[in-house]
Amino acid sequence: MTNRQKGLVFAILGPLLWGLSGNVAQWLFAQPGIRPDWLVAVRLLLSGVILLVYNLLTQRSGMLAVARDRRSLLGLFVFGVFGVVISQFTYFTAVAVSNAPTTTVIQYLGPVFIIIYLALRHWRWPRRIDLISIAVAFVGVVLLVTHGRLTALALSPQGLFWGLAAAVGAAAYTLMPVGLLRRYNARLVTGWGMLFGGLMLSPVLILQPGPRLTWPLVLGIGYVTLFGTLVAYLLYLESLRFVAPTTVAMLNVFEPLSSTVIAIALFHAHFGWAEVLGGLLVLSTTFLQVLPDRSHQLS
Repeated sequence: MTNRQKGLVFAILGPLLWGLSGNVAQWLFAQPGIRPDWLVAVRLLLSGVILLVYNLLTQRSGMLAVARDRRSLLGLFVFGVFGVVISQFTYFTAVAVSNAPTTTVIQYLGPVFIIIYLALRHWRWPRRIDLISIAVAFVGVVLLVTHGRLTALALSPQGLFWGLAAAVGAAAYTLMPVGLLRRYNARLVTGWGMLFGGLMLSPVLILQPGPRLTWPLVLGIGYVTLFGTLVAYLLYLESLRFVAPTTVAMLNVFEPLSSTVIAIALFHAHFGWAEVLGGLLVLSTTFLQVLPDRSHQLS
C-alpha cells in the first residue's frame, strides 16, 4: 500500500468512527441516567489523560515546554473551556434532543459561521464562493428542518437550536487554537484542551448521580471515548501526513454518511427527499470551500 493509499484509508476511517460515535451516543442517551454533560465529562477526562500520557511518552520535551509556559497554559485552559467543552456539549445535547445524522449535518455549518466571523472581524466582504456557500447552506438547513414543508418545523426547536449551537461550537473549536497550533503540536493542544475541559466538567460526575453501569453501557462509553475520539482524531492527523488537507476535508463527508447509514439500519430512521437534498446542500459547502476562487473579492 502506497503512502497516499494509506492516507486515504486513514482519512476515511477517522470520519467513519466519528459518525458512528454519534449513533452510539444517541443509544446511550436513551438509557437511564446518561446525560450529555455526564458523557462529555467522562469522554474529555479519559481522552485527555490518555492523549497526554501518549504525548508524554512520544514528545516529552513538548509536554515540558507547555507545562513551563503559563501563558500557553492559560490559552489552553480557555480553549478547553470555550472551545472543546462548548463544541462537545452542544453536539451531544443536539443528538440527545434530535438524532445523530441530522445533528452531524447541521454541525457542518461550522465553516459558514467561520466565514461570517472573519468577515465581521476584518470588516471585509466575503469572497464570492463564500457568499454562494452561505446561500446553499441556508437552503439546505431550511429543507432539513422543515422536511420540505415550509409552513412548519419538522425538527423540534430544541433540536434546531442545539444543532446550530453545535455548528457555532465547531467554528469556535477551529478558530480558537490557531495561535497555540503555531507553537505546539496538534496532539499537545488537543490533549491539554480535553483535560482542562474535562476538569471543568468534573463536578458533574460528583454532584449528580451517574448511571448504573452495565457491560453494554461500558462498551458504548468506551467506544465514544476511545474509538470515537482518540483513534478517530489520530487517524485524521496521520492522514494529513500523506494526503492534501483539501482531500481530507472532502472525505469528512463520510462522517454524516456513516451516521445516516447506521441510523437507518439500526434505529429504523427514515429520511425523505427534502432531508436528503438539504443534507447534501449543507455538506456541499465543504466542497465549495476547497474549490479555488479565481474571482476578485466583492469589496
